Amino acid sequence: MIKQVNMSSNQTLTILIIVGVLMTLTGLFLSTFTSVSDSEFLINISLWLIEIPGMFLLLLNGTFLKTIYSRIAMGLVAFVLIGAAFKIMHWPFNSILIGVGCIGIVIVYGISFLKKPIKKRLDYLKLAWVMVRYLGALLAVYHIIGNEYHILTTALMILALMDYILPKIKNKTLFE
Repeated sequence: MIKQVNMSSNQTLTILIIVGVLMTLTGLFLSTFTSVSDSEFLINISLWLIEIPGMFLLLLNGTFLKTIYSRIAMGLVAFVLIGAAFKIMHWPFNSILIGVGCIGIVIVYGISFLKKPIKKRLDYLKLAWVMVRYLGALLAVYHIIGNEYHILTTALMILALMDYILPKIKNKTLFE
């Protein structure tokens, strides 16, 4: 029963990632060869559609959720979400909450990475993604950089997904 649920979620997430890739290619085609004004919006949405399901696919099939560090990271994600709500409401301390959450997530994930006895290329790609995603978000909140860093996080996620998915496709074990 558990295998079937995992297979179903893997299949759903993989389909969402494929749809995101197709939408990105469509948006790139439209922005290059036509004068459609919303092609940039389509590209941005589709990049998110690659990255978010990709994050869940790697999390659900990895070992991080089985550690104590995942619970700490989830608490820090709550800090980020509360900070974002504070920012939307223009309440004080919003940047501090977001900062504590983002830096904490990077530190906790880094410690979890260092504690792993065997580190593969996928582990390094996931660490790079977490660092760029959360430190970039923090720098964007403080207006030090723009949101252009997002393309780097998506590129890291695509590399990590390729490192995860391609061997599974070769062995025909992607949905097992």
